[in-house]
Amino acid sequence: MQVVILAGGLGTRLRAVAPDVPKALVPVAGKPFVDRQLELLARHDLRDVLLCVGHMADQIEAHLGDGSRLGFRIRYSYEDPGSLLGTGGALLNAVPHLAESFLVMYGDSYLPTDYSAVVRAFRDGRKRAMMCVFRNEGKWDKSNVRVSGGLVTFYSKAARPGEASYIDYGLSAYRRSVIQGYRGATLPLDLARVQADLVRRGEMSAFEVKDRFYEIGKPEGLEELDEALRKGVLE
Repeated sequence: MQVVILAGGLGTRLRAVAPDVPKALVPVAGKPFVDRQLELLARHDLRDVLLCVGHMADQIEAHLGDGSRLGFRIRYSYEDPGSLLGTGGALLNAVPHLAESFLVMYGDSYLPTDYSAVVRAFRDGRKRAMMCVFRNEGKWDKSNVRVSGGLVTFYSKAARPGEASYIDYGLSAYRRSVIQGYRGATLPLDLARVQADLVRRGEMSAFEVKDRFYEIGKPEGLEELDEALRKGVLE
């Protein structure tokens, strides 16, 4: 299955530690972060990758090329870094390159989970979208999801403490038609709006993962993942 990585952000919170490179290329345990993400995908033979890029896109493409040296097929969808489209808008912009079904992950998320199981669950399901969820209980970030009967029944970035026990893991799956349905939407468009609409219509299935997520969007998150990888905690 195609994997779309949303890597067009400005990375403003990391400028203090990596002012001259995009988040995708920030070193983590001796390797550019995007290489770490690709290693996770390769373990499950997911090698068709579309990168939605904007800020310092030339550096990312210069590093990865077409992916052939890494055993991947890598393509790019470009947006103007001076006029960002939002995470949902980036997918809209990428529609000409999207497969009929695809996974989406963020360019600053390290998600050590069973991607093969995620793909199987989505292919076996009947919904047009699926969100991976993690029973977070407010531990790693603010919980924002409720689940019932295999569906996401509540999703809100503004969820109050105690209102939800799960969190959006940062890995989701879609039919291309879901994104096409937002053509003409006002930009920037946040993927969270698309997800909330799907939840409200009962069209978002839930897949529970057991392994915690890591994010490098902030210096402390970058340091935590770097340490975990160097110690072999995630190998």
